[in-house]
Amino acid sequence: MHETIAVLEKAFKEQALGQTIAPSRSAIHVTKDDWIGIMPAYLRGLQAFSTKIVSVYNTNPGRNLPTIMGTIVLNDPETGETLSVMDGSFITAMRTGGLSGLAAKYLSRKDSHSVGIFGAGVQGRTHLVALKEVRDITTAKVYDPMADRAKTYSQEMSKKLQIPVDVAQSPSDAVNESDIIVTVSTSKEPLFDGRIIRPGTHVNAFGNSNPSERELDNETIRRSKVTVDSREAALLEAGDLIMAIKDGVITTDHILADLGEIVVGSKPGRSSVSDITLFKSVGIGIQDCAAASLAYKKAVEKGVGTSADLLR
Repeated sequence: MHETIAVLEKAFKEQALGQTIAPSRSAIHVTKDDWIGIMPAYLRGLQAFSTKIVSVYNTNPGRNLPTIMGTIVLNDPETGETLSVMDGSFITAMRTGGLSGLAAKYLSRKDSHSVGIFGAGVQGRTHLVALKEVRDITTAKVYDPMADRAKTYSQEMSKKLQIPVDVAQSPSDAVNESDIIVTVSTSKEPLFDGRIIRPGTHVNAFGNSNPSERELDNETIRRSKVTVDSREAALLEAGDLIMAIKDGVITTDHILADLGEIVVGSKPGRSSVSDITLFKSVGIGIQDCAAASLAYKKAVEKGVGTSADLLR
């Protein structure tokens, strides 16, 4: 995770310096709730080109399948040659968790010790691992409407991270004492009342990228200093922001910066210990490109993977 956060930091620096090409995600909704998207990206500095095919099927947990699945193809940007084809599910979980850590590194208070997680799935796990990398996290709580999932998460993550990870009894229980709040749920409606967020809290919102759905209410958005992974993508897909704009609660100027601008120092992040900061991510291709490039390089170094001649 440490390496993933580091390579994502490089990718967002490149984005801020205009050294990336990453068109907005092209998505086809197979049903109202289920969609498949294509995400190409080129990172000039890392010399990496990738295309990710990702599916988000909110009905999959009932089928014993992950909500998010994907495949990533890496090409050599100098020749166009296909370098690798890899499963994108774990890459997605790692890069998303890693981005949560990167955002917290720049936006959360340095003395943040407690985390509230909404969503006890795979990403809920990688987010907490990443936050432990960048802050001295000593306690965490997880809330999930599926109590068994939350209990299993609590047991696994307590053992893995050697800190108490408790099951929150209600959404407010996950918010009240948390310095950092993470939303990685499949909820289509606000998870908690934004009025209960304490001054100084940082929120990482990752769980919904549908323009007509939201995890966060208007009050959370209104009270927060908002940073996004990509302003263009956020205004197309981030229902939390889009709906607040339509309701007249904020304007587009309420988005203070892309994360890359904060990473390179061209825009400020947190300016006070009492600020409520919010990082809203819808997921962009440079994240997958950076993480997949790292995975490929490590695989080559270790001599792992299956070789195939795709030209035959």
